[in-house]
Amino acid sequence: MSIESVAAELYALPLNGFVRARTAAATAAKETGEKELAREIGALPKPSTGAWLVNLLVAERRDSVEEVVSLGKDLRDAEQKLDPQELRKLGRTRQQLLASVSRIGAELGKNAGSKASAAAVHELEQTLQAALADPAAADAVLTGVLVRGLTSNGVEPVDLAGALAVDAPSAPLASKRVSAPRLRAVDTTESERDVNEARRKLRDAEDRADDALDAVEALRKQLNDVVPDLDRLAEERRTLRAQLADVEAELAERSAENDKLSREIGDARTESDVAERAVSRARERVKRLSD
Repeated sequence: MSIESVAAELYALPLNGFVRARTAAATAAKETGEKELAREIGALPKPSTGAWLVNLLVAERRDSVEEVVSLGKDLRDAEQKLDPQELRKLGRTRQQLLASVSRIGAELGKNAGSKASAAAVHELEQTLQAALADPAAADAVLTGVLVRGLTSNGVEPVDLAGALAVDAPSAPLASKRVSAPRLRAVDTTESERDVNEARRKLRDAEDRADDALDAVEALRKQLNDVVPDLDRLAEERRTLRAQLADVEAELAERSAENDKLSREIGDARTESDVAERAVSRARERVKRLSD
């Protein structure tokens, strides 16, 4: 058992059972003498609801998440090629795909016993958008061990600090579908003192988690005022790049015409000089013959 494998399993379980499953996993590790692993498991943070929905998508509908990631690559390729027609086509696909995958994630959450709030679904959508916009964010999403949502402004790299439960999770583990916990239960023979201490730590951890989620929710509300402008500016940037491509193509065409006309003018001047010299010689000959 490794911290990566435990994290991959925990973050795909129902959100309302996360704390109990984490406690059971830490206890199981401790009982097998893996004290350091037990400490690492106990430190795994409970994910935000939006991040959990993303992890659930990766665990149960990884193909849908990979489709979002693939579309992001296609968009970046179209931007590099300055292809306005392809950009418009992919832009329409992007909106439809993000909405579709977000609905799937919300439905998975509901089936797992946690109906997602509007804020959680928004966090899910923003995370998928970040995965679409940034390859590094896509890699992070596909690990299936997010603890918070991701955001992208379409310009700067996505901030991934503190976004993952473990530093270097194994992506293949995140792709495994987890249908039920396989973690050992807490030994019922544990002393009363240890039980009380564990419960106290659990309450403290849950309080900290609730406070953190409240803070995230407040920040999300502030972000709602900014996101529309960022999306609009990103769209304007794509449009301007397409216009720039058209201008550069026309400039290249006019430059080619200018070069051609310059060569023709040079050739005409050469022919004119030759003709003038021939006329001059002919005049001199006529003059000699006349004399």
